[in-house]
Amino acid sequence: MERASEIIAATLATCGAALAAYSYWVLGSVPLVALGIGALIVAASIAATYREAPYSEAARALLEAYAVNVARVLEEFGASLKATYIKGGFVLAPLTNPSPDINGARLEHLISGSRGRYGLVLKAPRLEVEPGDPEAALTRVLVDTLGLCDNVRVVRTGDRVLVEIVKPREPVEARRFSEVLGPLSAHLAAAALAEALGGALQLEEIEREGKSIRVSLRVVEGVGEG
Repeated sequence: MERASEIIAATLATCGAALAAYSYWVLGSVPLVALGIGALIVAASIAATYREAPYSEAARALLEAYAVNVARVLEEFGASLKATYIKGGFVLAPLTNPSPDINGARLEHLISGSRGRYGLVLKAPRLEVEPGDPEAALTRVLVDTLGLCDNVRVVRTGDRVLVEIVKPREPVEARRFSEVLGPLSAHLAAAALAEALGGALQLEEIEREGKSIRVSLRVVEGVGEG
């Protein structure tokens, strides 16, 4: 069964990367690029469910392809403001300032918003995160499953959630991706936290200090269901 899952993930990743690259560079079709990225997300999600060490390397390779292609879409739409992470694996990357209101956001569309406040709706790789202890959830995803860092610490103070990612191992550094979504480990941490906390988190600050990445997120209340 694991072998079959590995083949499926590899096939999806190859097809998704090829479709995204061809659509971007040859056809100039953003919807087809998004479709290709969608296949990469599914492939990364499958790979991220593996529990054995050999598969974490495959998962990181898929996540690298995902980050590179998402960066291209962000570049195409001119997104540069920090994103909001919403439960269900959704990410709203603002295209305007002020940012779109996430209450009642139409997450089934590629672009959500109205009255001059718009955002690009993305899907993060769907990680198996259950509501509960957020630090335990991040440790299981980032440390145990993907091997993207040595340790994770989470502290919640009022409406702020602070995450420290110790000794991150980033497979790729895509500038636009990091600018809007944070480094890959921070991006996955924010998506997992939104799921674990059952709400929405606005990415605010990212600092590199020594061998750690410190991420500050603001809890957003009153999230619409779509």
